[in-house]
Amino acid sequence: MGIKPVITAFALLLSSPGMAADRTYENVIKGKNCKESGSQRLDCTYRVGRDLYIAIAGIGMPDTGINFYASSLEGDYYASVGVLHGCIIVTPGKLLESKEYGGYAFISPNNGKIYKDWRSCKKGY
Repeated sequence: MGIKPVITAFALLLSSPGMAADRTYENVIKGKNCKESGSQRLDCTYRVGRDLYIAIAGIGMPDTGINFYASSLEGDYYASVGVLHGCIIVTPGKLLESKEYGGYAFISPNNGKIYKDWRSCKKGY
């Protein structure tokens, strides 16, 4: 075995955990759908996997609402709200609990964006 295949294999091993940690983030981005009304009110829904369906109404407004239509700890994804940072935390459920589907995603009710960590979500950029 030459040096190039060994380096490639080693690089893949090092990058795999990061890629797995991003899977939840990527799935939340794929499941995001936003609409703006005539009064410039922004509403977004997030459908992630089979078991998570949440909506944020009036993003960035003083009366923003977060609705949990479906969320299952026993299913593929569930969500909660972090009081410290005020963001929605998307977590793989028991069906996906493994390194392959690890990681979290954080949704900001202030701007509707999705983040990989709570600190960025709290700051909103």
